[in-house]
Formats: sequence, C-alpha cells, structure tokens
Amino acid sequence: MRSLRDLLFANPRIDADRIAIVAGQRRISFGDLKRRVAAVAGALRREGVNPGDRVAVLLENKPEFVETYFAVTGIGAVFVPLNWRLHPNEHRVLMQDSEPKVLITDPSFGSTIQVARDDVPSIRRIVVVDDACNEAVRFADWSAETSEMPDDSSLGPETGAAILYTSGTTSRPKGVFLSHGNYLADISNVTAEIKPEQGDVNLQLSPLYHAACVHSLVHLASGATTVLEQRFDPRTALELIERERVTYFFAVPTMLYQIMDHPEFGRFDLSSLKTISYGAAAITGARLREALDAFGPKLIHAYGLTESTSHCSILRAEEHALAAGSIGRGLAGVEVRVVDSESRPCPPREVGEIIARGANVMMGYWRNPELTAETIVDGWLRTGDLGTTDERGFVYVVDRKKDLVISGGVNIYPREVEEVISTHPAVAEVATFGIPDELWGEALMAAIVVRSGASVSKEEIIEMCRSRLGGYKVPKRIELVAALPRNPSGKILKTELRKRFAPTESAAH
Repeated sequence: MRSLRDLLFANPRIDADRIAIVAGQRRISFGDLKRRVAAVAGALRREGVNPGDRVAVLLENKPEFVETYFAVTGIGAVFVPLNWRLHPNEHRVLMQDSEPKVLITDPSFGSTIQVARDDVPSIRRIVVVDDACNEAVRFADWSAETSEMPDDSSLGPETGAAILYTSGTTSRPKGVFLSHGNYLADISNVTAEIKPEQGDVNLQLSPLYHAACVHSLVHLASGATTVLEQRFDPRTALELIERERVTYFFAVPTMLYQIMDHPEFGRFDLSSLKTISYGAAAITGARLREALDAFGPKLIHAYGLTESTSHCSILRAEEHALAAGSIGRGLAGVEVRVVDSESRPCPPREVGEIIARGANVMMGYWRNPELTAETIVDGWLRTGDLGTTDERGFVYVVDRKKDLVISGGVNIYPREVEEVISTHPAVAEVATFGIPDELWGEALMAAIVVRSGASVSKEEIIEMCRSRLGGYKVPKRIELVAALPRNPSGKILKTELRKRFAPTESAAH
C-alpha cells in the first residue's frame, strides 16, 4: 500500500458487508463507510481543498471523525485533529498555526466556532455534525452528494497526512507532521504484533484526536470492527465489552484502574477479550500486578510517542513474566537504543536517553525546522525519556529527562520512588516531583491519591520509604490529594503539580 487511501479502497481484507464501526445505535458497514468517505472527499474538493491544504476537525469519538480522516488524507490534504478539552483560545492558536481551509466540528463547541469565524482568516467553511447552527452548514447536507473517491496516483508514502499538536498551545505550538508512510509503517508494525482478524472487535476508549487512533486504524485495515465510545466511562466500557464481544482495547493506566476498580467489575462477561494494550503513562508495579490478576495474561505494554506515530516498542503478554515494568524491545520495524550524551550505546543497567529509528518517525514539527533538528538527530528520534536496558535487551523507562530531580547534587528518579509508594494498599495513585528548596536546590515531593474507603498518614508513607530507599530518596514533603492533574492522553501533569505546590516567596524565607 502506498497511502492511507489504499487502506480502505484497495484492501483485499475488507469485506463491504461486514460492520466497520459501531457508535451507539449506529452500525456502519465497510461498504457504507467507503461511500461516506467518498462523499466527504467530494464535498472537500468542491470546497476548494487541494493537496497539502489543511482541514481541522474538532469532534469527539464519532463516525464523522473517521469519515473525515480518510476523506482528507485520501485527497492528499492534511488532517488536523483538535483536542476538544482545550480552551477556545488554545484552539485559536492551533488553527492560526495550521491555517485550515475547513473546520468540521460540533455545535456544542460554539465558542470555538466563533473564534474560527472571527480570528482564523484561512477558514472558508465551517461544517457542523448533528444540529445546525448559524453560519455553519450541516455535515449531512454538505456531504449528501454521491461521489466517486478520487484515484489520486500522486499520493505516496512521503505525502503529508496529519498534524497532531502535542503541546505548546500557549506559546509556539508543537505540531507533529506525519506522512502516509509514517502511518502505514506504524499500522504494519502493530498489526504484526496483535494480528487482528476479521471477526475481532476493537473498543476505542481514548480520544480519536490522540495518536492512539492508530488502534482503530489497525483494526479497520484488517477488516475488523471498531466500537467508538464517545467519552470514557468505566461502566459503559464494561457494558460495551460484554455486549459487543470486544476482543481488544487500548487504555491509559487511569482508564485501566477505573475499569478494574469499578464495584461491578466482576458482574460483566469479559471472556471475549484477547488483548489489552496499555501505555501513554507508566503503570506502577503494584497496580500492574493487580491488572494481571484481574484480566489474566492478556496485557501488552505499548510504548511510543506522537513523534513516532504511536509505537516504538511492545512488551508482549508472555514477556511480562520475564520483564514486568519494561517497555519491551523495539518493534520489527523500529530500532530502539539507550545512549549516553555522546550518542554511544549504554551498557546494561546504565541510565541514558532512549532513542528510536524507523519509517514511523515523523517528518518533523510543522513549520519548526529548528526543533525538528534538535529532536531528530542523524535519523534518530530523541525521545526525552531516560532508560536502561537489561542483559536480554529489554528496555526500562527510568523517567522523563525533564522530571529528573537533582537534590543536593544527587540525581533522584521519581519513578523509582513512585514504585515503592504505590505498593501501600491504601495508595491508588502517586506522583513524585521536584519543588524549589533553598537548602537542597530541589526537594522531592509526593502527591498521593488514597483509595476509596482507605486511609493512610503522611508519616506512614515516609516510614515505608525509609525502610526501602536510601535516605536522600525519601520525599521531604507529602500531600494527600483528591486527584492528579492529567493531560488528555492520561499523562500526569507534573508541571501543574510543581506550580500548585511550589513554596511561596514568603514561605521560602
């Protein structure tokens, strides 16, 4: 296959009569999906969208998101999914940076629609799904005309496909520019690992605007079904797994915790599940053991970045007994190394930076060649994650470079401390991070979420740490919190925690 268009329109694994998408009461066959994609592509062409032009999409997990994705990329344009959790002012920055010709959204995002109309001059048309609103055309009417999918031979692996914004929404945006080849490589790598079949059913729990949409693409490319959950709810997820006979889902750790901690977890028939993929954030040892007990040997750990389209490595289900806590080894099409500051491979157990190379590595950051040059060096993606390897080649993430705490001149890796604290039976989640300290430069702090119905004292946590860690690793401050701040992909926002708990100027003196 040369492009994402071929994945849907030139794929012998796809049966037109089989169900491609389930969304609430809607069941859409592959034949209907292809017809809808062609109709949307025709509407985009009539709107003047040409190869290389951008189309922004602000939608929750709805079939129209999938239709638009294949339509936009299928005519050589660039798909720009927007995070619906962001503020309209942040949407403004991203749209001004990507300069889309068309915005496809939902009437519920009225403030962003107003921003697009007033402040984004590149936008020629605003299209809304479901109910109509002023000065925007209804999606069903806009794409009602039957069309043939353009057979664009100019599409190829190097053609730009999507811009996914990962951060920088309040300063200079950081848009990951991915090609058709990047997506096809990642889909191929993941397919080789999980081997979906036509009768399989994927449950899309994470937002489609996130890089984890690849899990749906993998299943659609294999002729399997994807069930869309619009917004994650643990009980709804359990109901869908039972009702739709789900065989696979990807979840960030928080989702997995909420599913297995649900009081009705044991009531649901989950026997259809073959594989559960987890990633995007670390699972601490104690909770990982609980998940393995709850679901059985079905878990795989997926590690990757938006800059690698989604995946770099996988720890297979059977490898959890050998290297639990590892991110596994590189996928068949991806080289993964741990290197020192001179880019030399580190020996086992020595901490270095994790780097990756493969056809799935992004083309670069949108309109940001300087940052691209800093991030991709000699073809290797610098992940910013610190890690080690063992003698068998399994890779372990120690921490993010930026999360390293240097206290009194000594390096402390927060994740190591989190692993210890998480073993306490009253601890649901924990994050450790550095806060400014006049004496030590930085002091290690822990924010802890206590399990429902349980209790623990700060002193108890400190004593447990002292019994298992060197004294310099024991948190100097502990706070019990209701929840940990997270970004939409489930990663804990330690920057927010640092701001929240940074000592005030008066307190520091």
